[in-house]
Amino acid sequence: MFEIKHLKTLVTLSNTGNIRKAADALFVSQSALSHQLKDLEQRLNTQLFIRNTSPVQFTDKGQVLLTLAGNILPKISAALNELKAEKNTTTHLNLAIACHACFQWLLPITEQFSQQYPELKLNFMEQNFFGKTSLEQAFPKPINNKPADDDVDILFIDEKIENDNYVYQALGTYEVVAVLAKESETTTQPFLSAADFSQYTLLTYPVKIEELDLFKLFLNKNPNQEASNKYKPKAIKQVANSHMILQMVAANMGIAVLPKWLVNSLSKQSMVQTKRIGEAGIYKTLYARYQAQSPHIEIIEQLIPQTISAFERLNKAEITE
Repeated sequence: MFEIKHLKTLVTLSNTGNIRKAADALFVSQSALSHQLKDLEQRLNTQLFIRNTSPVQFTDKGQVLLTLAGNILPKISAALNELKAEKNTTTHLNLAIACHACFQWLLPITEQFSQQYPELKLNFMEQNFFGKTSLEQAFPKPINNKPADDDVDILFIDEKIENDNYVYQALGTYEVVAVLAKESETTTQPFLSAADFSQYTLLTYPVKIEELDLFKLFLNKNPNQEASNKYKPKAIKQVANSHMILQMVAANMGIAVLPKWLVNSLSKQSMVQTKRIGEAGIYKTLYARYQAQSPHIEIIEQLIPQTISAFERLNKAEITE
């Protein structure tokens, strides 16, 4: 029905935002790529994305294939690299993600990087963070200036741990927004106040409440603690992934707090709307954390500029949305 190349094409299309840029990234003509996508849709007898949207918006069936690509492409790449490279020439670079929303856009970047360097094997070590009770437990500070998480070469993280003797390279700044169903009429203002959140069930990743951006950066920063406690969401429901969160928001089952670039890249047919959190909004910076004395420093310093460029493209798509 479909081939591995189709999954790679869909991932590239999602990452670049339109067919022209995807064709450039894949080194094919725009007409050839359009033909490949039409052929795939005919094979599957379903529409995979909405034409003439910027950035491109995928249908529910298209999202199914994107999720599949996210699950199997890293495994295929790892297997091919292991088969092609001799053991004594293979370099292993271990990546960890302490940012739930980051995997989707990092995947195609690391896939392209692996193709540039066949002797390099990239390993995602998500288990180092997810499921831990705190960031410090997942990635503790060094003891006697020796990093405690030697197995992790690059950690993608949206906050700094002070005085931990690592290098933090900023990849870019982004806004965290409230995501509501399109028909929701909580307020005519372009932002939500603390009181507005008390009307909703908060849909969130499986993270401890005190680690959520909404609480750390907004509700719990209210100088009036009594008011802060009063205006907490009426309920909190943990959801497995970003796609499911947005689908539940679109169905008016709750409200979410997510990076704006993620909402723009995943939202379908304007089924959701976004609002700033507080009048000033909430902004965060994404970092790549690594050891200055890493034995893989040359490779790390080649990969990071590509991740910065990819993040810039996401922000440009957000601005032109």
